[in-house]
Amino acid sequence: MLHLYALFGLFLGAVSSNKVEQVHLSLSGKIDEMVVTWLTQGPLPNVTPYVTYGLSKDALRWTAKATTTSWKDQGTHGYVRYTHRAVMSKMVPGDVYYYQVGSSQAISDTFHFRQPDPSQPLRAAIFGDLSVYKGQPTINQLIDATKNDHFDVIIHIGDLAYDLHDSEGNHGDDYMNDIQAFAAYVPYMVFAGNHESNSHFNHITNRFTMPKNGVYDNNLFWSFDYGLVHFVALNSEYYAELMVKQTEEQYKWLEADLANNKATWTIVMFHRPWYCSTSGKEGCHDYLDMLSRKGNTAMPGLEKILYDHKVDLILYGHKHTYERMWPIYDGTAYKSSDSGHVKNAKAPVYMLTGGAGCHTHEGPSDSIAQSFSVTRLGQYGYTRLKVYNSTHLSTYFVDTSDKVGTFMDRFYLEKD
Repeated sequence: MLHLYALFGLFLGAVSSNKVEQVHLSLSGKIDEMVVTWLTQGPLPNVTPYVTYGLSKDALRWTAKATTTSWKDQGTHGYVRYTHRAVMSKMVPGDVYYYQVGSSQAISDTFHFRQPDPSQPLRAAIFGDLSVYKGQPTINQLIDATKNDHFDVIIHIGDLAYDLHDSEGNHGDDYMNDIQAFAAYVPYMVFAGNHESNSHFNHITNRFTMPKNGVYDNNLFWSFDYGLVHFVALNSEYYAELMVKQTEEQYKWLEADLANNKATWTIVMFHRPWYCSTSGKEGCHDYLDMLSRKGNTAMPGLEKILYDHKVDLILYGHKHTYERMWPIYDGTAYKSSDSGHVKNAKAPVYMLTGGAGCHTHEGPSDSIAQSFSVTRLGQYGYTRLKVYNSTHLSTYFVDTSDKVGTFMDRFYLEKD
């Protein structure tokens, strides 16, 4: 009898370790593809993981094999996890697809998504600094908005979960399972903040699948086009960690990327802020934050190249609040008569959107507004972006500290 109980226990352990977890979508940069990534706690020996998908949940007609990466958490026990990645291809923009992921040993629930349609206005949610606990109101409202088909893409600009590697990676597992309720239905794009730098960016490299950059392909910097918009994500932690070689290679990649950019709008994102009114030892005048902006003799700064290539909008996090600024270059703010509507901006417009929900929070009363500041808000929330056409885009802040998600600080950017 004891032998039977032991065998049953081993069976349950195997089933549990092969359970499909943490399903999330991402964009590859190709209009007819959608990437799906998931995780198992154990290996899948002698079986092939896959995704099945189709235009009806009752007819998943197509199958794509997944690749598997095993990787080790750098905590005390060195737990090994298994990340599976598959690409769904030949997708038709605007069509709704249903899918399941797994293997012959375990299969997921059925999820669905709408393939991005670049001919339609782009709708995005953008935020940084989101934790499992303090961020639950934001997570819940992102889930509700996703159910109502409000987003084409969700972009997390660093500092995930607080932290992905905590409790030997179990905290990251909890976070990824929590956000599956939106990330399995809308592409979830991420890049590193300072809380992802642990163990050489181990968790953000191995848990996600971002567009390839041809340099490292480790999810730390990337770009993709979505209709009229060219999105660029940069790793400001290379500067903060004084990684000279990596900053040089990222800069060379950025030069080529922007030189080849044909999009009407260019939006750049990174984690550490250059301009803001917040105070404290890690305010926006902190040396490490300024290093990515100004550079030094060993590492090239980024502000000038973004200005020279006429970037329209720059978003970042790190400071746990929301602030919108005027167009700025080299410390000079280019103001106009209407702070809520800027036309033909002379420099990039800056937005700090790091108040999605963290263990600490900083409101407007904690500091003095700088001359380049337009709006500061102390509520938890995230930024919504809508790109209407080649001449108009808008943003507004969604207050997730109330249950209805009040819209605040609506802003329009226009150009000829």
